[in-house]
Amino acid sequence: MNDLTARALVDITEARRYVYRDENDSRRDDILVDAINDVSDSIWDHCEREFKPTTVPSRSGADGVGNGTTTFVAATGAFASPADVGLVLQIGSVLYTIVSVTNGTTVVLSAAVPVGTSLVWDFGEARSFAVSSSGYVDFRPYDLRALQRTVLYADRADLTDEVLTEHQLENYGPRSGTHYAMRLAAPSFAPLHSGFATLVTVTGQWGMAEIPHAVKLAAKQWIKNIAENPGSYSSSELAGYSVVPDVDTLTLAPAGMPAAVRYRLEAWARGGPVIR
Repeated sequence: MNDLTARALVDITEARRYVYRDENDSRRDDILVDAINDVSDSIWDHCEREFKPTTVPSRSGADGVGNGTTTFVAATGAFASPADVGLVLQIGSVLYTIVSVTNGTTVVLSAAVPVGTSLVWDFGEARSFAVSSSGYVDFRPYDLRALQRTVLYADRADLTDEVLTEHQLENYGPRSGTHYAMRLAAPSFAPLHSGFATLVTVTGQWGMAEIPHAVKLAAKQWIKNIAENPGSYSSSELAGYSVVPDVDTLTLAPAGMPAAVRYRLEAWARGGPVIR
């Protein structure tokens, strides 16, 4: 049994090794799986972060072919003109802009694609966010790893969609490799002053490329606490071994989150007021 959810921060082998010091001890996997899922969900929600890749591309494939030129071929690409011209296409970890569409399987890109077959490609996932009157866009609780396209006024029938090139991404720093917000240039959001609400559609790659080590450790510490003290007693005794869990004294944290876990997650939690 290994019914871990997509948000699981550790796998069952890591949990066994940390909790029982034996990665082959599967006798209590039911307890560990429940603990991993519950702890992972709590950490994601508490921190308001995406600790793993979460992108669900609108179009994607693993049949790309590059020949060292700007021509890119994908049998399942379903490329269309003029709809795809100007869109950003990610191939591997590199972003390209589509300059022209030759046919449904072939496009010309803004830069040469290395020679290769079975290349992984996708158009990213589009997510919509409210824009403040000052042009601030808060991605909470999402993490933008790579920006592909930004469109303003997609929700406004009275305005023409505007593909934005002027914006500033707010960065969490090199540790996460993601952005938590963006600021739009003043000329772009001037119509917002008409009093109507508007959304900006941001297309890109979402979620951190890999789970931070500190977050993994925090998850394992909490999982160990649950596994050794499943009844949430103030303390427990077993064969002379005593377990006393950390006291939960901060009401803003999830119920039962050990203090050591909370402190370890502080650097990774968004928290605080949104600065606009």
